[in-house]
Amino acid sequence: MKPRDRINRLKKLYLIMVAVGFLALGILAFTEKYISPGPFKTLLYGALTLFLAGNILLHIGIRCPKCKAILGYVIIFSAGKAYECPRCRIKFDEEMP
Repeated sequence: MKPRDRINRLKKLYLIMVAVGFLALGILAFTEKYISPGPFKTLLYGALTLFLAGNILLHIGIRCPKCKAILGYVIIFSAGKAYECPRCRIKFDEEMP
């Protein structure tokens, strides 16, 4: 398995968490007046937790498979495709032993 496969799988999972949390917050914003306060607060806190956890994991949860350096900013905010770890220089597109 290539390191890029693992990184992309984690990135996709964390982006789905952020998207579902954001979608739930959007739906709750429009249905606030139709839901009673008890269930609304529960759903709101759940959606906020999912959204925030996804964002935090997106930034610090993606790590290099070899040296465990945090790659969140490198992978998400790079202008181009990241080809190697900035710390240990492992190539992401080569097979790992």
